[in-house]
Amino acid sequence: MRKLYLLIFLTTYFSTVRSQNITVTGECINSPALLNKIADVDGKVAYEGTGTVDGNVGVVIDVYWIGAPDNVWVVAFDGQPYFQNSCNTIAPPGTGNAACLWSAVSGQTCTGGTALAVTGSGVLPITISNFTAGINNNQVTLKWKTASENNNKGFEIQRSQDGLNWDVLGFVSGNINSSVEKKYEFVDMNPLSGTGFYRLRQVDQDEKFSYSAVASVKYLKANFYSIIRNNGNNRYQLNIEPATQPVNLSVIDAGGKKLMTKSGVAGIQYIDISHFPSGIYLLQIAKGTTTFTEKLIKF
Repeated sequence: MRKLYLLIFLTTYFSTVRSQNITVTGECINSPALLNKIADVDGKVAYEGTGTVDGNVGVVIDVYWIGAPDNVWVVAFDGQPYFQNSCNTIAPPGTGNAACLWSAVSGQTCTGGTALAVTGSGVLPITISNFTAGINNNQVTLKWKTASENNNKGFEIQRSQDGLNWDVLGFVSGNINSSVEKKYEFVDMNPLSGTGFYRLRQVDQDEKFSYSAVASVKYLKANFYSIIRNNGNNRYQLNIEPATQPVNLSVIDAGGKKLMTKSGVAGIQYIDISHFPSGIYLLQIAKGTTTFTEKLIKF
């Protein structure tokens, strides 16, 4: 692992970024050391302060991210990493996060009577995993998990049509503190037509927050049906609402040839084009004298 020596920043700059901090203690750190946010290192925020380490006063203590090829968070003393964490998170993981464990750097000795503790407003208290969006009965169901939680107030659910401007749909309360896996779910009962983007804004008890990854789902609804594309397997799910008139389906290639037909269908229908050559196909949905056309793409 390579060393990284952090520069001392001008006092005027340092004073503008003190809103977040990290406290580190345990092992050979003789008393809690407060680290303040200083700047980005390898694209992620870094923290720095001084403390007493193994009896030595005034040791510079840093928490920062080392990029490729190492890709780890580290706790460093005078520029030398002693502890590491391989979770590629937006902020340093706290030691209360059971999904992102800290370990000693190979070849470095820094042991004491208590375990390493990395806490404070600058750490990521939880890790959100398996955040997904799916269609069920013309509604979008969001699901996610946490491996552990620390000071977790809950999750604000946000939705966007362009991935840039976000609206708040609701809030799901967290478990505050937990050392076991927790599962969560939220239902968007009125999804947007077209592609909808979803994300979670995880909020701590002290109102600090972080965002999840973005999940998306394509939902197309035209009067009596909706169509969903299942990314990756070239299958489309067609949801047809009950109707007094029969509904007929046809899949047509670019040359106008009918490759598939279904008559008198209702409910959920699966249109599988995985066995067709790559290209663009048309799905015609005929109800009475009206025909709707949807574009299907085989990659």
